[in-house]
Amino acid sequence: MRNTDRFYKSWKFNDDDQQSNTAQFLREVAEEDKDKAVGVMQRIYTLANTGSDTLKKYPALETLEREDPGIGIQHSTFRSEQFLNIDNVPGAFYPDLVEDINQCYSSGVNDATLVLTRKLLENLLIDILRKQYGKREIDLYYLPENRRFKNFSKLINSFEKHLEDFQHLSGGLDDKFIDELHTFRQDANAEAHSIETNITKGEIEEYRDQARHAAQVLFRVWRNV
Repeated sequence: MRNTDRFYKSWKFNDDDQQSNTAQFLREVAEEDKDKAVGVMQRIYTLANTGSDTLKKYPALETLEREDPGIGIQHSTFRSEQFLNIDNVPGAFYPDLVEDINQCYSSGVNDATLVLTRKLLENLLIDILRKQYGKREIDLYYLPENRRFKNFSKLINSFEKHLEDFQHLSGGLDDKFIDELHTFRQDANAEAHSIETNITKGEIEEYRDQARHAAQVLFRVWRNV
């Protein structure tokens, strides 16, 4: 867990130990699943914007330049639009997360886009329940005995159980909205555990519409609680 965290932070902040952390992280992934390690390398290669000089220095990267869609990088997946086009994102944590989501989407990394969006919606539910009920009903969103927050599915259930407490804060809070949250959770979970990413253009656009609507509603509720 620590190595995963250091790997993420070294790339987020462009730390000096980025290279060593990446190598160590890839070694650990490869020990568990070599195909998954290649998939991670593809994403790193895309984000790093590798040039010809780097390819000469590290010839092994040339395997990621192939035209084979099962191995190579699909440069045509880069997009100029945003996945979550939300203005004035509140809080100290959420603006950076929304930016990360949009960067993954613009780079064509669809699975990471969905996983991070799932994280966004999950944390919004935690903040809403915590702000509304505080510690007096901490069991709605937290597991004191395990010292961790409840998973996304149980958070949605807690929110649904008390939906009437929030309906005056935003439009669109009904059974259909709860179903949309569950659907997005299931889709994001499936992508998080899939080695291959075969999301079509139509599917990712549908996910974008669902995610944008859900995020806008939950941000509105959080502001008004």
